[in-house]
Amino acid sequence: MLYIGIDVGGTNLVAGLVNELGHIFNQVTTPVAKDMTAEQFGLELVRMSRRLCEVGEIDPSKVESVGIGLPGAVDNKAGLFVQNPNMPFRDKNVPLREMFRKEWDIPVFLGNDANCAAVGEYWAGAAKGCDPAVMVTLGTGIGGGMIIDGKLFTGFANSGMEIGHMIIQPNGVLCGCGSRGCWERYGSATALIQMARQEMEWDRRSEMWTIVDGDSFKVSGRTTFQAARLGDPAAKRVLSRYLQGLSIGMINIVNILQPEIICLGGGVSNAEDDLLLDPLRELVWRGCFDKEHKVRIEKASLGNNAGVVGAALLCNLV
Repeated sequence: MLYIGIDVGGTNLVAGLVNELGHIFNQVTTPVAKDMTAEQFGLELVRMSRRLCEVGEIDPSKVESVGIGLPGAVDNKAGLFVQNPNMPFRDKNVPLREMFRKEWDIPVFLGNDANCAAVGEYWAGAAKGCDPAVMVTLGTGIGGGMIIDGKLFTGFANSGMEIGHMIIQPNGVLCGCGSRGCWERYGSATALIQMARQEMEWDRRSEMWTIVDGDSFKVSGRTTFQAARLGDPAAKRVLSRYLQGLSIGMINIVNILQPEIICLGGGVSNAEDDLLLDPLRELVWRGCFDKEHKVRIEKASLGNNAGVVGAALLCNLV
């Protein structure tokens, strides 16, 4: 069986033709136009899907369904792209399924991008065979998705697993959502970059300055790990602080949900195990209530393909 998965980002749209095992046969990519309207967006998704069939020389009737992973709130039951923070258009409750099916009458499934990544890892990645399975993406914010009893959990109003906004520090750092002390203000890639810049101002001798050629605006999520590998004390302090914040949210997930596995995705997750995964596991396991049954904490294995694969296979888990 063949499915189409579309991973919608603020910069690019990526569509892939995927089989039931999660194997991607071919992909097409197109940039997001800065002046794109909601109507143009819907038509572009149809165009890309048809282009995939042409490139793969596949009869469109052979495609079982189309799944769309979106960077914002969705309502799959109603077929709506409810709200988005990153697309050129700001329309709410865009009837995306209806728009798509006017051009191509095929089953269409919608999912939040983090949920799609969770589906991808569960079906064909590091979480395959694990249930419950949780996906945590460490990027600009922190995204999350969970599979339980073979189904995607989204909550009664489709905003469940917004784990980046659990409060881990009362009256803490102000978050873009309006609350204070949200986990993503302490455990995201953005938080790591901010911590690194602060430490660099306190320690002008830090190797981090050398790595970014003296320009703090060049600090990335990778900078601290590079400097820590060189033995830089300032970078080690940043990582210690960052891992403490990251581990608190992970401990809460484990103690509340006790998933069989937590997959870490996003750019930060690509750091070497001895600098990230090993110390993180130790901190999390130390804080877990159940000391006998250790939850697996692993890197997501599908990388940039998780969104496409998960979107394509949404039909099997919603």
